[in-house]
Amino acid sequence: MIHDQAIADLLALEADDELLEEEALAGRLEALEQLAFIYQVLRAGAPNAQAYGARAAALRTRLEALNQQYYAQVRAWLRSGSATPAAIRDLLERYSHYGEADGAGLHLDYEPVDALVDGVLQLERFGGLATVHHRDIVHLEDTPVRVLLDLVDHVPLEAGDRFYDLGSGLGRVAIIVHWLTGVPVCGIEIQPDYCGYSRRLAESLGLTQVRFQQADARESDLSGGTVYYLFTPFKGNILREVLARLRTEGQQRTITICTYGAVSLVVAQEPWLRAATGEQPHEFSLGIWRSR
Repeated sequence: MIHDQAIADLLALEADDELLEEEALAGRLEALEQLAFIYQVLRAGAPNAQAYGARAAALRTRLEALNQQYYAQVRAWLRSGSATPAAIRDLLERYSHYGEADGAGLHLDYEPVDALVDGVLQLERFGGLATVHHRDIVHLEDTPVRVLLDLVDHVPLEAGDRFYDLGSGLGRVAIIVHWLTGVPVCGIEIQPDYCGYSRRLAESLGLTQVRFQQADARESDLSGGTVYYLFTPFKGNILREVLARLRTEGQQRTITICTYGAVSLVVAQEPWLRAATGEQPHEFSLGIWRSR
């Protein structure tokens, strides 16, 4: 019976001491998904099954608390200033399958590393709203961390470079890129609540070279950038206007544009850009383009 199997699975999780180890984040996240199902099965069962449901809920609470403790430890390490880009890279790769053979370089799923970043940045605390509405503004979504690992591997970011995230949301991309490279970054975000949260987040982490500008990307100052990133933050006329502004920047100096999502298919049609690789653009792979 399904209840018997759920109880057996619960008992196995309760006996798994490896889940209690500090860095066993990936295992705990998988266990928490399993516990959510186990709890739903047991709470609707017979009285003896319901008692096990309470145990499932208790284990879930314990594992979630261990995750929060781990996030806090990583956050303190990052705030201390002792974390080097190489050490941060090692930490992120510990919870990602990035770099393993996947045949096409596609980034389709979120991984434990994404939960790690969200927990460290405490993004679950954000309670703001999108208050600027336009048919061409795309709703908030997070770039998978593995896309950013791909980006820093294939776009050299060195002293003198400046990274711009157009449609920076809650600041996730800008902060991670800065952690991995040390270059100054700027996020451009039209939504006041998003931008305000990003600013407070960067300040709380002591990131003096990460700044966020609450502005429309069609009107903001883009002149300081060398690398620009877009995860389909807008489409239609807004996208066309922003690309026209970037073309003007590209006429003055060589710039790099990195894309992820459906925006890649549009950017691929821009005659003033050349693809950094010979591969056809795909919305779930990282696109890299340079001004001619």
